This record gives sequence, C-alpha cells and structure tokens, in this order.
Amino acid sequence: MIAQCWLHIGTEKTGSTSIRNYLALNRAALLSQGYLYPRTPGATSHYALTAFALDDARIEGTRRTLGIGNQESVSRFRAEFVDSLEKEIATSGAKTVIFSNELLSSSVRSPSEVARIKALCDAIARQTKIVVYLRNQTDFLVSRYTNIVWGGGTNEFQFRGRPALADYSRLLDRWAQAFGRENIVARRFELADFPGGDLLADFAGATGLDHTRLRPVSRFNESLDAESLAFLRAINRRLPHGLANRISPFRGRIVRVLQQRRGGTKFIVSSTLAEQIEEAFRGSNELVSNTYFESRFHPLFSRPLLAGPPDALPKNDIGPLAALGIAGFLTAGLAWHFVKARFVQN
Repeated sequence: MIAQCWLHIGTEKTGSTSIRNYLALNRAALLSQGYLYPRTPGATSHYALTAFALDDARIEGTRRTLGIGNQESVSRFRAEFVDSLEKEIATSGAKTVIFSNELLSSSVRSPSEVARIKALCDAIARQTKIVVYLRNQTDFLVSRYTNIVWGGGTNEFQFRGRPALADYSRLLDRWAQAFGRENIVARRFELADFPGGDLLADFAGATGLDHTRLRPVSRFNESLDAESLAFLRAINRRLPHGLANRISPFRGRIVRVLQQRRGGTKFIVSSTLAEQIEEAFRGSNELVSNTYFESRFHPLFSRPLLAGPPDALPKNDIGPLAALGIAGFLTAGLAWHFVKARFVQN
C-alpha cells in the first residue's frame, strides 16, 4: 500500500484539460518525484475511473466508450481495472498516485458511487485527498453551455432554478461525507489566487509537486466564440435525431476546427442574469466559504468574466455572411485534418 492518493475531480471548465495534459506530459518526471500518474484509468484523462464508479445500471458515455454495454460487463471491467491498477502501482515504485478526471464531480453523484471510489482509494493508499477547483457559477454555467452544444444541444442558454451541478456546497459535502472534510482541498478558479497567475503552479503546490522540475503545457482554450457556437447549434438543429447520434465522432472534429477560429466575440450573458445566478447560489456559496475556505471570501467569487451590460443578450443567431465565412473556415480545416491523417497513415 502506498502513502498518498490525490484525486482531482474537476470541476468542469476549470482548466482540467490543462492539468491532465500537464500530468501526462510529465509522467516520467513525476515518477522521479515519487508520484505516479497511472495509465490504467486512461493515458491522459482518467475517464475509466468514472466508469468504474458509476452504479451498475448506469450504462452511459464513459462506459460505452470502453465497450461496457451491460451489467455483466461492468463487473468484469471493475475486476480487470483493479487488477491492472494494482499491478501498475506495484511495479512503479511510487509512493503517491494522482488521479484526474473532471467527470468525477459531475457524473459521480450517488453515495454508493462516491463510496466505490473511496473503497478503491483505501485499497491502494493510506490517505486520500480530494482536489477540486470551483468557478464563479455564471462563468461555469455559460462556459459549460459550450459543452452542451458540442454534444448536439439545440437549445439557447437558459437559467431556470438552481442546477445541482453548480451547487458547490452539495458537491463538496457529498465527497466530504465519504472522505472527511479535512481531506477536501478546495481551490477557487481565479487568476489572482494562482502563484504568478499560473493554474499549473497552483495545482502543483496543492499536491506537493516541484513545479520547477516539470515541463509546462500551453493553456488549451476549449471555448467556442459566440458566432461558432451559433453556427454549430444551427447544424445540430437541422440534423435528424438518429443521424445526430451517428455523426457524434465527426462533430468532435468540427469542434476542434472551430476552436482554432479567431476574431469572434465571447459568448456572454447580461449582468442582470448574472446577478440572478449569483443570488440563486448565495446561500450555498456562503456555506462553502465558511466550511472550506475558513470564511476568507465574502462573496465567495469575484465578478463573472462572461457577463456583459444589463441589456446584453447572448448571440443566438448569425447572419448569412458570417455563416458563410465560418463554413469556409470549417471546410478548409476539415480538409487539412483529413490530408494530415492520410499523410500519417502513408
């Protein structure tokens, strides 16, 4: 049994892609510091850890990706996963293991699912600490809306009620009940909180890594500009439901091309709506500040970056000329993608 397990659970839209790329790029250097970033849960993102945690009946995205299609295959997958992970840890000689997958915060929801992760960590390490980054709810929900459209979403941005996904008090308490509040390392996803404005330096400091001995990675901007988002949503709306599901992998290529587009405007909401969102989570955020940040922040977060003037409206439509320009950019980008793929194959 090793000494320490660090479990980075996200949340989504808080630089998780950069963190896991950082860990994967520095896998050998991490091992020289006594840390293992294992390959068993995934080469870069530990999505298999989420698949391991989900209750038996939940056959969804991460499990389908791994070819898990029924409850019998869930049991077989779990047994093989544990065996492979234990062997990788044993042969590494590491004293500490780091896991990273932001879906742990959004997809692992029931007490039994969190308990399954707890049992796994207890089997491999004497102590486990949870690292989680929290973002202003307006910025989180607006940014996450991009992911919804990536996945085929057709609706415009709306805020109704208080989505559980952004209720950080409920999220942290769920994990604290299993692991203990003293083992929750909560960080604000705010530039001013990071050493030198560097998220990766902050993550390294939180987990005890020597950041100076690790290679940096470029911050990957996953967001789409407002015009590209409107263009992609329009495509989604025009696809028959059955066809939309079948072209999901191709949609991923479209998104990757559109992410490289420059010159568009940010997708924002009005400050009026941002205030409604802030008010909806005010009580929850106060609890988080008092419980997990020693009451240092009131309010918990700085003002949102993705909110405009009081009368600002999200850009939900684009004109024909803008659509034509994006279509041309997309066509060229996809053509280049296929040329590169064919060149590599040959």
